[in-house]
Parts: sequence; C-alpha cells; structure tokens
Amino acid sequence: MPLRLGLLGGSFNPIHHAHLFTAEVAAAAHRLDRVLLVPAGQSPLKRRAAVSAEDRVAMARLAAGGNSLLKVSPIDVDRPPPSYTVDTLRLIGEQYPGAELFLILGIDALADLLEWRDPEGLIDQARIVVVSRPGLDLAVPDEVRARLGQRVERILLQPMPLLEISSTEIRQRLPKGEPVRYLLPEPVERYIRERGLYGAT
Repeated sequence: MPLRLGLLGGSFNPIHHAHLFTAEVAAAAHRLDRVLLVPAGQSPLKRRAAVSAEDRVAMARLAAGGNSLLKVSPIDVDRPPPSYTVDTLRLIGEQYPGAELFLILGIDALADLLEWRDPEGLIDQARIVVVSRPGLDLAVPDEVRARLGQRVERILLQPMPLLEISSTEIRQRLPKGEPVRYLLPEPVERYIRERGLYGAT
C-alpha cells in the first residue's frame, strides 16, 4: 500500500487549533497516514510574514509535538523565494517516492487556484482536499471547473465543523493583552510570549 500523504501549507503566523483540526479531519476522512505541515516561504501572492520563517517553523514543530500523524516540513522556507506549490509537490514527491499526495486547502484558497502557477500540473501531482470555511459555500467555482475539465474529479470536498479562529485575530489580541488561551496550543503561546512575538507581553 502506498503512503497516503497529506500536505497542509500556510503562513502559520501563528499556527492555531483550526489548522491542526483541519489536518485531523482530512486525515480521518481520506485515510491519510501522515500530514506534513508546510510553513510557507515567501508566497508570490502574499506579503511577507510578520515574524521570521525560523519562528514559524519552530511554532509548527511545537504544535505538532506529541501527534504521530503530524510532521513539519521546512521545504518551502529552505529554498529561495518565491514558493510555488507545484514545485513543492514535486520536491515532496521526490522525498517520498510512490506516495499518494493530498493537498489540503480551504475553500477560500480554491477560489484563487487559477492564479497559482500551473494549476493543471499541480492537480496532476496531488488530489486536492478542500475543507469548508466560515461564511463560504463548499463548492468548486464554475471557472475552476471549466478550466480543469476532467481533472476536477481530483478535487475532494470535505465538510468540517467550522472553528472561527484566525491568525490575524490572534496577532491583534496579543499586543492588547487579550486572552488567546485555547485558540492555539499552549507551547506555541508560551513560545510567542517568551520571544515577545507580535507585540506580546
């Protein structure tokens, strides 16, 4: 049986419980043997992250600690920017030859898929597990369906309970001294406070 390997990428700025729950839901629904958490390097579609890549990788490792399902891959931060997902998938495929790859995305990211580099090449390398997000319909956009044709069958829609937690909100709460406990793993919060990230005290 080939390894069924999920990839969950993101800025993880900081990583929080909704990220981890997404990995668990996708793994359970699609019988994934492992999920790689892939902190983003410099995305061509996003501005630079507020903290260093090293801090974001460290927080992801703390969040994944004690969970045998999860492993952190620094593959995107270890190579020169910008980071294109189609290249990440190719490199992961070389690291795990024969593995079946499952790219885990939020429905909001699927809407932007056609702006990514080589979406057809991306979906040829991995099935895409698309999870629901608050306030958005869980459906493949018409323009994505039209562009991908039969490849759209490799997009797997995955409903999940909606946890309205965002990294943006956590970053906004920390400098105000507002509580973030239970929004993110305790070791991650401790790391943030010890280093004064995001203006935390």
